[in-house]
Amino acid sequence: MSLGERKQKILGAVVRDYVETVRPVGSEDLASRYALWGVKSATIRNELAELAEMGFLRQPHTSAGRIPSDQGYRFYVDNLMEADSEESFAPGSVVDATLELDTLLRHTCALLTRLTSYTSVATPPRPSDTLVSQIFLTPVNDNRLLIAVLFSTGQVVNRLLTATVETPGSDIVALGNIINACFSGKSIETIASNAFDLTEATVPAELSPSLRATYAGVAQAVRHAIREISDEDHVFLEGATEIFKQPEFRDGSKIETVLETLQRGALMFQTESRGRTRHVTVVIGSENRVAAMHECSVVTAPYYLGTKLRGTIGVVGPTRMNYDRAVPAVNFFASTLSNTLNYLSA
Repeated sequence: MSLGERKQKILGAVVRDYVETVRPVGSEDLASRYALWGVKSATIRNELAELAEMGFLRQPHTSAGRIPSDQGYRFYVDNLMEADSEESFAPGSVVDATLELDTLLRHTCALLTRLTSYTSVATPPRPSDTLVSQIFLTPVNDNRLLIAVLFSTGQVVNRLLTATVETPGSDIVALGNIINACFSGKSIETIASNAFDLTEATVPAELSPSLRATYAGVAQAVRHAIREISDEDHVFLEGATEIFKQPEFRDGSKIETVLETLQRGALMFQTESRGRTRHVTVVIGSENRVAAMHECSVVTAPYYLGTKLRGTIGVVGPTRMNYDRAVPAVNFFASTLSNTLNYLSA
């Protein structure tokens, strides 16, 4: 739906004023704050009424001013947004490339929350295209082994295994070669499935009985670690308390419902929308297929390793969100995360 220039200016002003003040915006407020328009209060009042009839604004009380509807926010994001420069997020936003992936995602989310004041959420790399790159076995003491599983995403998972008997170094090398032949290059989705056979029949016949037992223990430990990280409901959530600071969520039951929904990883993959800014997706209120999120907006962007989609990062806040800041911030940190992962894999 198209709007004339004056209606667009008024709608943009209502959105920005409401985001800033959390108060319904009236014609007199607009006439005084935006005197350069040269438009009288009565004319603005008529325009506000027409915008409300068209569904872009709503009036919470009969005598109150107007506030944006989901449709109004959508038009603002698609047509009127004055996004902050992404360069403004660079100072103090350094992502440490030496961190392991889990810590890297938490660190990035924490920075995103700090710079937007919204709850941030990230999904770990999707299991369907994540491969086991290599498995390292290192003796810790007489009968303990440190198992390190390196994935194609750069993520490393460690497990400590107590063997039934002491394992000589030469046997550990041989064991490591056999374990890598079994797991390396396979997707974690395949390994986590019940179809992936780790029964006694799969243990190499040339191994001694004691080493066969160690092999079985290592294989089970690796599979258990892979099943943990292939959990699709796992998300990284930072700044959850930011929701408590929003006037829209003073009702404790609302906060509880939203937080429970945020902790389900499926949320980040259900936020599809017709409105996109670059590769950022903005889902506003009732556009979200998750009913519990109808009072929230979700701004997300994918991050990549090379050309492969690895996961999603974003922020969640009220529909009265500062989109001018949230959209470029999410885009900046998604790009930064992609660049960091590519650096780690080089």
